[in-house]
Amino acid sequence: MVELMVVVVIVGVLAVVGIAVLRGYIHNSKAAEATAMIQSIRAAEERWKSETTTYLDVSSSITSWYPMAVPGSTKYHWVQSTGNDFARWQLLNATAPGPVQCGYAVVAGPPGEQPPALSLNDPPTWPAAPAYPWYVIQAMADVDEDGVAARYAASSFTGEVASENEGE
Repeated sequence: MVELMVVVVIVGVLAVVGIAVLRGYIHNSKAAEATAMIQSIRAAEERWKSETTTYLDVSSSITSWYPMAVPGSTKYHWVQSTGNDFARWQLLNATAPGPVQCGYAVVAGPPGEQPPALSLNDPPTWPAAPAYPWYVIQAMADVDEDGVAARYAASSFTGEVASENEGE
């Protein structure tokens, strides 16, 4: 009987470790979607600029999310004909390999215009009024709908992707 209880305890410990590792993989996959889509949007913005010399101002505001109005735990197909700013997203032609959980917003501006403030606790810094065209990308999702949203941000000012509450 003691041996059986030892085996049950060992199996329980292995299960707890396995669940913790699985949750880590799930959190990383959620962050990977946002990073991949931000890179796709960056590439699309650079293509647009190479043709027009300016970046495309896609979203009506930095919190006007596409392809859904309120990002949550539901995945949405990237092409949403009724979504926010759909016509501008079609012009940008950023692509997704499948449905996405994050909502995305892209605001662009001409030289001398102030970039928008981001809704991150520790937002990246950039020039107050850059002397060149710019864009800012923000992504958000509350995957487990606990009121804590994961947020990601990138811009034409730097090559990095800032994140907050990654994997939430």
